[in-house]
Amino acid sequence: MDMQHAGELAGLATSALWVVSSLAFAAAGRSIGATQLNLLRSLLACAFLLGLQWFLHGNPWPTIGGHSTLFLAISGLLGLAIGDQFLFAGYVLVGPRTTTLLMTLAPATAASLSWIMFGQSMSWQAILGMAITLIGVLWVAAESPHAANCIKPGQQRKGIMFGAAAAVCQGIGMVLAGNALSGEVDAMSAQTVRMSAGTLAIIVIALVVNRMRKASPISPISPIQDASTTSQSVDLRNRLRSTTQSEIIELQPTLRWTNQAVIVAIVIGTFSGPVLGVWCSLIALQKLEVGIATTLMSLVPVMILPFSKWIEGRWPTPRAILGAIIAVVGVVILATAATAPNA
Repeated sequence: MDMQHAGELAGLATSALWVVSSLAFAAAGRSIGATQLNLLRSLLACAFLLGLQWFLHGNPWPTIGGHSTLFLAISGLLGLAIGDQFLFAGYVLVGPRTTTLLMTLAPATAASLSWIMFGQSMSWQAILGMAITLIGVLWVAAESPHAANCIKPGQQRKGIMFGAAAAVCQGIGMVLAGNALSGEVDAMSAQTVRMSAGTLAIIVIALVVNRMRKASPISPISPIQDASTTSQSVDLRNRLRSTTQSEIIELQPTLRWTNQAVIVAIVIGTFSGPVLGVWCSLIALQKLEVGIATTLMSLVPVMILPFSKWIEGRWPTPRAILGAIIAVVGVVILATAATAPNA
C-alpha cells in the first residue's frame, strides 16, 4: 500500500468510523437509554484501553505526571461523562444526523475558550469560521420537524439543547486535554486517563439516575383492571416518568440491555468510535498539520447524510444538506486558521 497519503486516509477514516459509531449508538440508545449506553460503552472502551496500555508500555497505568493527569481527568469528566451523556440523549431524541451537525460547534467552543482562558489570539479567519459554522447549525436547527420523523417540536428543542450542550462540553474537554498534551505525553496514555476518569464519573451518574428512578412514586394498579388496561397504564407511567426526569437525561429504556442486537450495536459503536476512531485521529494528527487533520475529521455531518433515509425514514431536505455543508465549510475555515500565523 502506498503510505504517501496515510495521514489523509486516516483523517477520512476517522470521520467514517465516527459515522458508524453514531449510527450504532443511536440504535442502542433508543433501546436502553442514554445512561446505560454511556456506562456500557465507557466500561468496554476503558477495559480495552487499559489492556492496550499494559501491552504497549508494560504498566497498567500511565505515568504522565500529576499536572497532566489532573487536566486529563477533568477533560474526561466533562467531555466523556457529561458531554457524551448529552450526546447520546441527542441521538435518542433527534437522531444522529442533527446531533452530529450540532457537534461541529465543538471546535468553535474550543477556540473561544483557548482565547479566554489561555490568551491565544484569534484571527479574523477564525472568527469568520466560527460564525459560518454557527449559521449552518442554526439554519438546520430552526427547521420544523417533518411529520414522518415522529419528532414533536418540544422533543426537537430538547434534543437540540442536548446536542449543543454536548458540543460545549467536548470543546472544554478539548482545551483541557490540549493543555495536558503540551508536554511529552503519549497520546494513547492520555486517552487512557481520560476514558478511565470519565468511566468513574459515568458510574456515579448511573448510580444517581438509578436511585432517582427507584425513588419515583408508582401508583398501585387496581385489581379490577384487565391486562390491556394494566399494560397501557404502565406504559403511560413510564412515558411520564421519562418526561419528568428528562433533566437528568435518564431516557427510560424500552428493551432489556441483554438484547443481542443492542449488545452488538454497543460493541460496534465502541470499537469504531473511542478505539479505532481515536487511533485513526491520532495518526492523522501525527502525519498532517492540525488544520488539515481537523478538517478531514469534521466531515461526519456530510458523510452521514446518505444514511438519513435509513435512520429517519426520508431523505434529508435541501435545507438540511445546505446547512451541513455550510457548517463543515465553517469548520474548514476555523481549522486552517488554527495553523496560520497570528496577526
